[in-house]
Amino acid sequence: MSTGQNVLISGRIVWKSGDLFKGAPQLDFNTKQPKLDKTGKQVIQYGFGLAVSKQDPALNNFIGMMQTEARSVYQSGNVPPSFAYKYKDGDGIDDQGIPFSQREGYAGCIVFALTTQQPITWFKYDNGQNVLIAEGVKCGDYVNVQVNMKANVPAVTTHKAGMFLNPNAVQLIGYGKEIVSNVINAASIFGNAAPVVPQGASAVPVAPQGGFFAPTPQPQAPQFQQPQMPQAPAQPHFGVLPQVHQPQVMQPQFQQPQMPQAPTGFGNPFGTQQ
Repeated sequence: MSTGQNVLISGRIVWKSGDLFKGAPQLDFNTKQPKLDKTGKQVIQYGFGLAVSKQDPALNNFIGMMQTEARSVYQSGNVPPSFAYKYKDGDGIDDQGIPFSQREGYAGCIVFALTTQQPITWFKYDNGQNVLIAEGVKCGDYVNVQVNMKANVPAVTTHKAGMFLNPNAVQLIGYGKEIVSNVINAASIFGNAAPVVPQGASAVPVAPQGGFFAPTPQPQAPQFQQPQMPQAPAQPHFGVLPQVHQPQVMQPQFQQPQMPQAPTGFGNPFGTQQ
């Protein structure tokens, strides 16, 4: 394995591995289970995809240094076609034939996979100096990255030879529209062709057949009202005239209120008995 070299490159973050600052558990490529290190501890991966514009003059130099690094691990100087450089053409297509340009931030760029098992040091330029930060960067923002590129030809033939692109330090240089990298690409699952409508189904909503009979309103029984008790007449004001000149107040005779009579029957339907 080469000792590698550090290179500075600028671009936009277009995907991320878990949380940019906290990382995510790394999965085994074959079993898709959490990967463990030699001590049995779960491996955490930190990283993101960096989209670099094809118009950026620094891009050709970066790729040239990657090729030089790759040749350094082969005595013949010939790098096999299977060597993984860890980047994709944003104007190409993926394994399912879907253009990468459908993804936010890919068109017109080369997208590098920058990953590491070590926490990344993050900076923000503020008030004339770089200050350490632990938050405030999202997928879609623009950054400068110091990348340690290192070619690797593993001794185990089952492992693929390729380039390690490890982000050592990142400097936030601008904000961009947030990219939600976990959105499912429906076209990659269902394709772009219109679905076939099965027999018995309709392509438009179907109106309900027939209707329901409205229930017949039932007559309401009359509500019985409690008779009102008579109110006593207002008492004269004894605080104004001497008592001898006060009028004599007659107490009204209370009468029992008449209760409403129950309705009479309907008579004898068979006539009067003899």
